[in-house]
Amino acid sequence: MIDLKPSVPRTPAQAVLRIVSIFMALLGALALLGGVLVLATDGSVGIASGDLWAIATFGGIIVVVAGLLLLTAVLGLAASNNSARVGPYRFLCYLVGLGVLVAIAWGWGLGTFILFNPIILTTTIVYVLVCSRLADKVKEEHDRGVRGETFLRSRHQRVLHLLSEVVIMKGVLTAVVAGVLIVALLAYGEGEQAVISGVSLTVSEAMLVVLAAAAVSAGVNLLVGCLGIWGSNRPQRIRPFLVLSSLALVADVVQVVVSVVEHGPLGPSFDLVFDLLFMAGCTYLAVRILRQPTPEELMAQAVGAAMVAPAGEGLGEVDA
Repeated sequence: MIDLKPSVPRTPAQAVLRIVSIFMALLGALALLGGVLVLATDGSVGIASGDLWAIATFGGIIVVVAGLLLLTAVLGLAASNNSARVGPYRFLCYLVGLGVLVAIAWGWGLGTFILFNPIILTTTIVYVLVCSRLADKVKEEHDRGVRGETFLRSRHQRVLHLLSEVVIMKGVLTAVVAGVLIVALLAYGEGEQAVISGVSLTVSEAMLVVLAAAAVSAGVNLLVGCLGIWGSNRPQRIRPFLVLSSLALVADVVQVVVSVVEHGPLGPSFDLVFDLLFMAGCTYLAVRILRQPTPEELMAQAVGAAMVAPAGEGLGEVDA
């Protein structure tokens, strides 16, 4: 019999909040690792060696940012599991938004418009436009008594649900990076040198086309991830995801074969091979979910087994 476990009841807003919180937890962990490396390497990461004050300040700022991201992630995950706990998360989002507003006003007073600074712009998008709106939506749903659905998921459904969240997070990351770079580069004219976070880039139409293609790819990832979550919650709706994952798998296989023919066995890049294995796993899970009995059939089997078992035991006792 397939192992079925009920999911945590979440509204769509809570489901999105969970994905955003996991994404911020990953960013916070990476930032924390970076801050610890800065403090531990004693200036070998680009800061003047021996300037302990600069090293401690720079590393401390990174650790503080990492702590803020991790705190946001923890509070967000708590709110995604229980809407009654959205208060602290909502307060933190508004506090960070207020801090961003003060920073923009301070820069304006100094004669600098810092909204298009990648860090300020990313923080504004994430905390003000995403996190705060999600917090307000979860709070509104809680006040209205709205509760999410509970789904019975098999092992394959649970794994596919997790992989679909990974696909969505990849799409969100790609979309944020592409969007920030596009907005930053549009402030420059074609052919000009743009310096973004210390990296010098020559603004060209080809670069904007590549970023636009990345944004389209992010949209496709979001669509595939949403269909995966939809199918993992409702096995009878798994076919759209199965079709898209199969097409993506075929495309990856073709790219790998072409790369091997042109460059030999070591020709395919790591990300291409990883994407091939990832899509193969998603397609396999979708096929298994498509072939498994529906939750109603499984529940009927479980009820039937529960009713037959006592009768069998009773017969055994009479025979004895």
